[in-house]
Amino acid sequence: MLKATLYDVKRWREIMNVISTLLEEAEFKASPEGLKLRAMNDSKVAMIDLELPASFFDGYECDVVTHLRIKVKSMQDILEGAEAKEAIELSYLKEQAKLVVYLHNEYERVFSLATLAIEKEFEEEPGTAFTVKAQVSTTNLKKVISESEKIGDEVTIEAKADRIEFKTIGLTGNVVSTFKKGSSSLTELFTEKESSATYSLDLLKAVVKDASSLSDTVNMEYSTDHVLRLDFVLPQGKLHLYFSPSLEAS
Repeated sequence: MLKATLYDVKRWREIMNVISTLLEEAEFKASPEGLKLRAMNDSKVAMIDLELPASFFDGYECDVVTHLRIKVKSMQDILEGAEAKEAIELSYLKEQAKLVVYLHNEYERVFSLATLAIEKEFEEEPGTAFTVKAQVSTTNLKKVISESEKIGDEVTIEAKADRIEFKTIGLTGNVVSTFKKGSSSLTELFTEKESSATYSLDLLKAVVKDASSLSDTVNMEYSTDHVLRLDFVLPQGKLHLYFSPSLEAS
């Protein structure tokens, strides 16, 4: 049995919006401890690692480890008409291969969402050593990515001892944005050595835009020409997002 309740549907909708930026189908692992999701996008250049402990929910029951797979867009369609502060209850009926979504506020609705066959094994978490670890403002990171995306398709992140620079070069110009250590944009910075890597702005823009509603700060970790990890700080649980570098640009 799996049953999860949130008194404000907005929290679940925000989670699903982030998932939708990378995945068309999401496979959750439910256990008595909570929900987990770890999967790569179709092009294998990004990964989401999400953990929502039982404490994330206002009510949570799960008596056995269970896997369920859903179409993300189908869940988003159900949530689209839900109002703020509306309660949501999710119940998985394994024998019927259905996830029942119960919404109630001034009136009640019950949706049945067909689940999909389990096709993939749970992805392993990337093992990598980071030479740069920084805590940055989610709002300002979103602004930098949005501004950079107007200039070009990729952003190069360069870390110095006292700052991080975001550089984008396009056909008609370039832009350099700087977060200085100790400012509201960059509250913490550890640099083992100066590091530089380039990443696609397309996925970064979509992910950071939706994840910014979940967290005011994000821990950013990377190394030269290696994976970028964004850790959005949640009150309960974790949201790690991994992005492969654009090695052609290095």
